[in-house]
Amino acid sequence: MRFKTTEHKLTIGERLYRILSVTNFDELYDELVAKGLQHEEVADERIPYWAELWPSAVGLAQHIAAYPHLVIGKQTLEIGGGLGLPALVAGAVGAQVISTDYLQDAVDFAKENAVRNGIGNIAFQTLDWRKPSGIEPCEVLLASDVAYERRQFEPLLAAFDTLVKPNGLILLSEPNRYIAEPLIAELQASGYGLKKFSYEVEIREVKSKVSVYEIKRSKG
Repeated sequence: MRFKTTEHKLTIGERLYRILSVTNFDELYDELVAKGLQHEEVADERIPYWAELWPSAVGLAQHIAAYPHLVIGKQTLEIGGGLGLPALVAGAVGAQVISTDYLQDAVDFAKENAVRNGIGNIAFQTLDWRKPSGIEPCEVLLASDVAYERRQFEPLLAAFDTLVKPNGLILLSEPNRYIAEPLIAELQASGYGLKKFSYEVEIREVKSKVSVYEIKRSKG
């Protein structure tokens, strides 16, 4: 079997979620590198970060559960969704959700996690947010831990402009990496309104702190 898996049980809000993740990340990474530097997947750096449950996803899920009015009844799009936890919580509280990731394996795991948790009102598809096409702008965009490399900032800002309706909302979470600070500053300079929230997250008895930003898109 290509994937070795484990199940996380997390209480988010008042609900227990069961999230299937992958434990053999190193093997998957080695498998990717073995394809050679010229291989499309290696050149495009399709590193299987999606396979793990990250603190930023849990922090964003906690924020959605704490403030469900942000997404209830709203057209909600998750980018870089990985295992899909924020999308699941948004769907559970009543959002109209499309969960996306660049890689089909991630989308397949997110689908499985939706089935595992009995949440059926989520659509799933692949999407490269660096070159988004074929998807309508949303009212709420979910993005956890997408700001981990500086070179991603320009396409990420462009994606925000393309994928979010005027006066829409972006919910961005990140684990307080210094590298994300210029992105936050650029959003503020570009006229986005920001509110910052902090969460303490625990995964497998390891605690960490996550920041969640409510970013209001005010551009036309």
